[in-house]
Amino acid sequence: MKAIVLQLRSFVMAQHWAHWLMLGIFCGISVYINYGLGLQGMIDECTGVYEYLAFIALYAVHTCFAYLLYSLFSKDYSFWRSPGFLVLLLLSFMIFGLRAVMYSHHYWVAALSSPGQAKLNGMVFNDVFRWLYLVLPLLIVWYFSGRDQPFYGVSLKNHHGRVYWYLLLCMVPLIIGASFLSDFLDYYPRFTKLNAYHPATWKVIVYEVFYGIDFSSIELFFRGFMVMAFTRYVGMGAILPMASFYLCIHYGKPMGEAISSFFGGTILGVIAYHSKSIFGGIMVHAGIAWLMEIGGYIGNLFRQ
Repeated sequence: MKAIVLQLRSFVMAQHWAHWLMLGIFCGISVYINYGLGLQGMIDECTGVYEYLAFIALYAVHTCFAYLLYSLFSKDYSFWRSPGFLVLLLLSFMIFGLRAVMYSHHYWVAALSSPGQAKLNGMVFNDVFRWLYLVLPLLIVWYFSGRDQPFYGVSLKNHHGRVYWYLLLCMVPLIIGASFLSDFLDYYPRFTKLNAYHPATWKVIVYEVFYGIDFSSIELFFRGFMVMAFTRYVGMGAILPMASFYLCIHYGKPMGEAISSFFGGTILGVIAYHSKSIFGGIMVHAGIAWLMEIGGYIGNLFRQ
């Protein structure tokens, strides 16, 4: 744990204070535009290719602005002239944008479902497909451009599980506090959206398992691909653009969760950068997700 604290301290101190200030102002404006002016709702009103392009633009603005700040303060503009960097950057927006707008699997599930079970099964198995929409494209990208390293942090070599249990314990008080907030309780637990279809218990359990497993693909994408594939061009400079990208994918969730995602993403990014492993992030991310499910369930039991 001491090593991680030192790594985080070193990373924070390595960035100029004005860098943190400018990125913080940008993220603050972004959060206001989303939660104050309804940005996510505007994107959701788009359909087809327009929705896809809207998500790509959202991701690109956040990530590219953070990279421009890195160039401004590091005086390093060379990576912008690298075709490899630019291709990976464009692919990152396209791949995650696909995950955001791909709904075809609901029709596939419906075709295999018994009468009256199509919508329920679509929700239960939704996260399996969302997992595939990230993992399969990243496997292809890694095969052609990154086989000189393990698959974007899928390695146990430098993984030390005890540290991540401590990190999870640190989150418990925050989740308990959130379980008293109305916007949190309106969103969690997520499995309550199945109740309208009177699901069998095993389907609720499967839904929760797949919900947690889906976070392994999120860690693979953000702490794996967005950090480890880009460090060859910018080193640790890949961490804050990743965190900025990570912030905006939480729009649509409670505002507190979105804001905290930037800090959580940065912390997990620093850890992944040094450990070259995403398994700690998976433990923390899935653990937090399930803890929020529990917190939301208990909080709603006592809600006035």
